[in-house]
Amino acid sequence: MQGFLRCYSAWRFLRELTKFIAFYNTPSKKFQRSTKFNRPRHLDMSYSIPEVRPRSESRALPHSDHNAGTVYIIGAGMAGLSAAVSCIQKGWRVALFEAANHAGGRCRSYEDSVLGRTIDNGNHLILSGNNGIKTYLEMVDGLEGFEAVDPVSFEFIDMDADESWALSPSAGRIPWWVLLPSKRIPGTNLTDYLALSKLQGATTESLAGIIDPTRPIFERFWQPLCHAVLNTDANEGSAASIWAMLSETLLKGREASRPMLAKNGLSAALVDPAVSYLTANKAAPQFSTRLRALKTSPDSVQSIMLNDQEITLNAEDRVILALPPNEISALLPDITVPTETRAIVNVHFRLEYPPPLPNNVPFIGMIGSTSQWLFKRGDVYSVTISAADELAENTADEIAATVWQEVAKVIGRDGSELPPVRVIKEQRATIAQTPAQNELRPDSPTKWQNLFLAGDWTKTGLPATIESAVVSGQKAAELL
Repeated sequence: MQGFLRCYSAWRFLRELTKFIAFYNTPSKKFQRSTKFNRPRHLDMSYSIPEVRPRSESRALPHSDHNAGTVYIIGAGMAGLSAAVSCIQKGWRVALFEAANHAGGRCRSYEDSVLGRTIDNGNHLILSGNNGIKTYLEMVDGLEGFEAVDPVSFEFIDMDADESWALSPSAGRIPWWVLLPSKRIPGTNLTDYLALSKLQGATTESLAGIIDPTRPIFERFWQPLCHAVLNTDANEGSAASIWAMLSETLLKGREASRPMLAKNGLSAALVDPAVSYLTANKAAPQFSTRLRALKTSPDSVQSIMLNDQEITLNAEDRVILALPPNEISALLPDITVPTETRAIVNVHFRLEYPPPLPNNVPFIGMIGSTSQWLFKRGDVYSVTISAADELAENTADEIAATVWQEVAKVIGRDGSELPPVRVIKEQRATIAQTPAQNELRPDSPTKWQNLFLAGDWTKTGLPATIESAVVSGQKAAELL
């Protein structure tokens, strides 16, 4: 009888393994563009994009008369910039307005007076499988702003267990590395990875509702992934959103999973090329201009109030609101939006004679600590802590002291003396990406036929990341 049970268990395991391999070897039907966003140290973006038109050296496009109207875009974050660029590509006249004095929203760099360095507002990891960003960069000639990481490897360190490991995706879709115990996350077995196939049909489940949260892989893989992608704890994060990210990057293999690092900061890589492109096409962002109100009829927007100026819309005009959900709700209460947010805390240190991170990697995931992801850029070490609502209630000094002790341990420095530091708290960094909140994400079209929404928090089918913001702008432009 025992021999029969062993044979039956082996048969079941082989059956699941066969399904697992077949699952990985099935190409995704979404985003059928070529994925040449993958060459180390150089970005080759020569895939076909039908919407992209030839440009002169000035990068200005001749205006197409087939669209007689103007698109008024409110908000010059990544969603608004993407929408503006895409609208110009389609021949629309564009007027772009931003309440702040800079473009990019949360995706920006600035000169910090304490550190004496240009730092990013926060750390955003872009992967070579992010097709929306690839299209956007091609449109604005922004390819050279990024550098590809080689080899493709994601390093982790467990601060409590003093254990480290690296995840290195296979060359193709089938993750052969999970068959080798030496390549797996410590404490995991093959069945932990077979469970990944259950995510494909996820709809309203949390990740913990599908993946066993008592297994070591939950804290050592799923939790840091949820923090990085969803800014939400894995116990409540949306399994469907994680699947959307995995299916376009890690599950496609190494060349869709390659980290792309901004050479000179996020503004130089993602924002400045778009602003230059828009300026060349007579659509430069107009800063310090806030949308005060919209006048609507039952089926359309009649006018918009910007600061103290009212603009009456013509029949051919369109409006794209690329604003946070709370601002949309205040302006147009009829639109349902997500109501919960999550905080992110970023901590930046500048060191004299900065040592490299372990194995000389540009970033590392940290388990069992307050710190979650540590990046090194020159002599600046930047820590990102997501789902940080509770931490953000602490003072900047308290946060800096705690995080520095952890960073010092990783890089082998004495943690007794705090170096120059900048703590940045973003109280409403993203929406809470739970199944319940995802149900509240609105689509781009509204009940007003000339009004559309854009933003990472809208219904893009993606987690609320830079990729989602860019895709939302492209989607809104496509629907005009």
